[in-house]
Amino acid sequence: MAIKKIFTAISRIKVQKQLSIIFFIAIFIPVISIGNYLVYNTRSLLFRHYEDQSRSDNLRVKSLLLDLTSNIYIKAESLSSDKELIQLLSTVYPSPDEAVRAMENYKGFETLLSQDMSIQQISIYTQNNSLPESKYIHPISSDLKKENWFEQAYTTVTPFWTAEAVTDNFGNHSHILCLHTRIFLPQIHSFAILNLSVSNNHMKNRIENSSLNTVLWLNEGEIFYSSKKQTMGQSLKAYAAGPNGSYLGRINLPEQKVIGCVSTLSTTYSNDLFYLASLNENGYPYMNKITCLYLGILILILLITSAFIYTYSRYFSRRIITLRETMHNASQGNYNIIDTFHGKDEISEAFADLNVMIHDILQKEASVYEAQIRTQQLTNQQQQMEFKMLSSQINPHFLYNTLETIRMRSLKAGNLDVANAVKLLGKSMRYVLENTTGSFITLAKELDYIDTYLSIQKLRFHDSINYSLKTSPQIDLNEYEIMPLLLQPIVENGVLHGLKEMEQGGTIMIHIIKKEEKLHIKIFDNGCGMTQEEIDGINPSIYKLQRESAKRIGLYNIYQRIQLYYGKDFGFQIKSKKHWGTLVTLILPAQEYSRGMGE
Repeated sequence: MAIKKIFTAISRIKVQKQLSIIFFIAIFIPVISIGNYLVYNTRSLLFRHYEDQSRSDNLRVKSLLLDLTSNIYIKAESLSSDKELIQLLSTVYPSPDEAVRAMENYKGFETLLSQDMSIQQISIYTQNNSLPESKYIHPISSDLKKENWFEQAYTTVTPFWTAEAVTDNFGNHSHILCLHTRIFLPQIHSFAILNLSVSNNHMKNRIENSSLNTVLWLNEGEIFYSSKKQTMGQSLKAYAAGPNGSYLGRINLPEQKVIGCVSTLSTTYSNDLFYLASLNENGYPYMNKITCLYLGILILILLITSAFIYTYSRYFSRRIITLRETMHNASQGNYNIIDTFHGKDEISEAFADLNVMIHDILQKEASVYEAQIRTQQLTNQQQQMEFKMLSSQINPHFLYNTLETIRMRSLKAGNLDVANAVKLLGKSMRYVLENTTGSFITLAKELDYIDTYLSIQKLRFHDSINYSLKTSPQIDLNEYEIMPLLLQPIVENGVLHGLKEMEQGGTIMIHIIKKEEKLHIKIFDNGCGMTQEEIDGINPSIYKLQRESAKRIGLYNIYQRIQLYYGKDFGFQIKSKKHWGTLVTLILPAQEYSRGMGE
């Protein structure tokens, strides 16, 4: 019963709408639903893939970092237990020369640096004043005691790590990872401090084997390593503040949104905690690209099917409407129907039967209809002639006189703004009507009209539009001719399109120079500008008039006039840059004005 009511309700709707409803229910809704599910599922799969990739890379970096720090600690222990080094640091030398010879005879530092490329620098700070300053051994000075790590190294026996700020020979600032530990000197009941610095190049060569960005920092301090030169700040460190010290998923950075894994690494020989972040910066761009591609395909499918259904339903509906209107007209006594009907289906057969039925009636009334048609044609022709006669009686001077009357009344009423506006409008209309029949006009008159036009625009936009003119000293504007109304469409484009979004500071600049018997008229606006793609989209409509490019008829008209009057060697060029402005350069022959010939 319910289905019958539904079909009854649908049958009351026009056929074209019925087909549209069926399309919407049977195709549009399923395609949208399935398409959205596929897009969502694809994004979820890609997101999990990038999560797994970030987790795997994080484990790889954690293993490398653990191996690196453990190796550095083992090397530090080796040096701390080196009896020759301990003897060197424990001996009080009677003279600096003997101390220098003793330090030169010890080759442990060079051997260690040559065998292990992960160590960048070895520094030992001792309280033995008999040992002078050298490449590897340094006395503890007052400046050294001010270092942040020194107090901790002096008060604790536990090895610890720090990230020390360094500056290279080119002035670039970075951080280097350092291990600080003690070398006990039991003979003199003292100790020395051993610092081993990790080579950043070695760390970079081992870590940077994937496209992911690796970021390392120590104990909530400064970041001491990043695969890419960018500052993460506290936004990245906040993701490692969880109960387990790890995080996997979306990470919102100030510059972009990435997929990453943040984890921690602790060592058994120190209380320090390393933080590791593996960031996949290509995840979201690729996901968005795939999403846009799928959505584009989905929209394309819907557009194609919608266009097909719309075209077919419109065609089918028109045939039914044609048949219905023909039958209705025949029932009202109007037998003037079409002779042919497209198609060979049941609808066309019904129309053929109707056509045969009224064919005899049409033959009998043909003479009457022909007389009525001739009478109507004469009436239409008469009305067209009357309309043309009325149109030809419009006198432009009536407009001037009317505008002047309005201006005088505005002056009497004290409304100077309205009077000035009417004056400018009348001046502009007079220039257009008087110069459309002439071939050439002086540059001075054309620029005076541009000034009038911009003055009218300034009444609309106030200080958001300014105008400046610059010419070469050797150019007399009254001595050179130009076709009338050649510059105004370009200036109008600059005002309406270039400066449309500027509330103040908009400027139209015209610069005229003469090169090799050619005039270069440069019209510049400092408006929104265009990209190269937008300029490429405009060019076809300039050189060839297209129906879909109605907005560019002005530029097409200028180009055709220049080509017609001056030849193929002249025209104009468009240069533009987004958010900087647009420059249109007209290249015309430098023709001297022939008085009386162009007016």
